[in-house]
Formats: sequence, structure tokens, C-alpha cells
Amino acid sequence: MADRFQLLRESIRNLRNTGSIARSSRYLCQAIVQKIDPKKTKVVVELGPGDGVITQYILDRIGPDARLFVFEINDVFIEHLKVAFANEPRLVLIHDSATEMERYFETYAVEKVDYFVSGIPFVMLPEALTLDITTKCRNWLRAGGMFIQFHYSPLLIPLYRRVFGNTDTDFIPLNLPPALVITCTV
Repeated sequence: MADRFQLLRESIRNLRNTGSIARSSRYLCQAIVQKIDPKKTKVVVELGPGDGVITQYILDRIGPDARLFVFEINDVFIEHLKVAFANEPRLVLIHDSATEMERYFETYAVEKVDYFVSGIPFVMLPEALTLDITTKCRNWLRAGGMFIQFHYSPLLIPLYRRVFGNTDTDFIPLNLPPALVITCTV
């Protein structure tokens, strides 16, 4: 229980970087991972996992041969993730910014990414940084791959359309606050 309070405190303290003060609901997590086809998945990248609630759903969805690369910048969250997923061989935990993804993909011999799942609160970041990260995601996606972003506001949907071309949006009312799942396919 103390761990949850520590994570909540960290979320509130760093709201600009975390974007939320509540864990994603199972309804939001399920809406995200249902878009992942486990039969066609070798590489998934999660950006901004926070406390790892969506991370676990992704791991439950992907096959034994798939790998999940997780980028997290927050020190408290990274320590929590190290403990929570210590025995998960499919997970590669990276304590660095998503802006550095290319360097890590080269190190781990990643050629293309099947799915990006992002919880980064882009609405709170400078547009140039958002464009940098989303453009890198688009460039690394395989043909037919998806960028899946959840938000609490539709403000950035036009930006995702500019970067990825097409978007599909699902409204998830059973989340605190209600959320949008924005899916971009290349």
C-alpha cells in the first residue's frame, strides 16, 4: 500500500511529466492492448509507462518471442518497474528519454517496431518535442504498424494526423478521468 501512495505522490509532484494522478483503469488498458495482434508482434515499445499498469497488460498480450522496450525518465517509476518486472525476460527497461530511442534500437538490433504504446502527456510538452518523438515513432514503425496514444483531451489529434496520416479515436468513459485512445496506422 505504501508503494501506491509513493507512486501517487510522484504523479502529483511531477504532473507535467506524468500527465495523470490516477492509474489507468482496466478498461483503458484493455482498449489499448486489444489493438495489438499477438500473432504479428515481435517488437512493442512503450513510452512513459508510469507505474507499469499498461506494461503488464502488454506483456499479457504479446507472445513469448516478442520483446517490449520501455522508456521511462522518472527515477521513482524506473525503480518501481525494475522491482515489478525483475523476472520478465521479454522486457527491456530503458531509463532514458524517448528522444533517444534510435540509439537503443541500434544497440538492441531493432529493425522495425510493430507497435508504439504511449502514455507521454504530449499536450503538456513543447510542440517541437512532441513532433520529434512522434516523427521518430512513425519512422520506426513497420508497414501496417501502429502508434497508440492515450490522452484525456482531443487537442493533439490534428498533430497526429499530420505526422501519421490517419487516426482513429476511441472514447473510454470508464477511466479517471475519461480517456481517448488514439490509434495511428502507417
